[in-house]
Amino acid sequence: MSDRIPPFDELPELTLSLRSFGSRRHASPNESLASDDEQERFFAPLLAGRRSAAHGMSRPQVVAAFDARRMTATIDATVRSFAAERFAKRTPGLRAFEAELFEMLEPLHDSLQRLRDLADSVPTGPESPDQYQRWTVWLAQLRAVFRIADASWPQLRRALDAWPRLAVAKSRWRRNQAGDDNR
Repeated sequence: MSDRIPPFDELPELTLSLRSFGSRRHASPNESLASDDEQERFFAPLLAGRRSAAHGMSRPQVVAAFDARRMTATIDATVRSFAAERFAKRTPGLRAFEAELFEMLEPLHDSLQRLRDLADSVPTGPESPDQYQRWTVWLAQLRAVFRIADASWPQLRRALDAWPRLAVAKSRWRRNQAGDDNR
């Protein structure tokens, strides 16, 4: 590599790897899908980072926009809320379901941890060939985070579909009861 560093123009496209976001192609017609809002909530930290990074004027600002610690915390809180929406006060079921969901997300957690480690190594001073090299490694890891999140969603969605949210389950039960009463 030459000592010449390409200028920072903008963040490369990242959302193309989010093939399952907004897609129902893996669903059967009769399947009770995890709601669109659950999908949006799961991908929200990545998309928020992307929106924030779009305003970045330098590589360090873009790195800061994708704070892996914040994204991990937000994803974890979202997953806990998914479980709570299905099990509420049924503590053993809640813990078991949370554990199942977090196990599915281990690759994403590992990828985010790697992104965090790499972000710490990207210097914020004047640009140098070393800084540019670290940027390209960090950017490759960011792309991996997006791909892994995308790959995680279908399995997570299937687990969520297996346990409908309590409010949804109760309303279905009420509709079924009303249907039985009308017969």
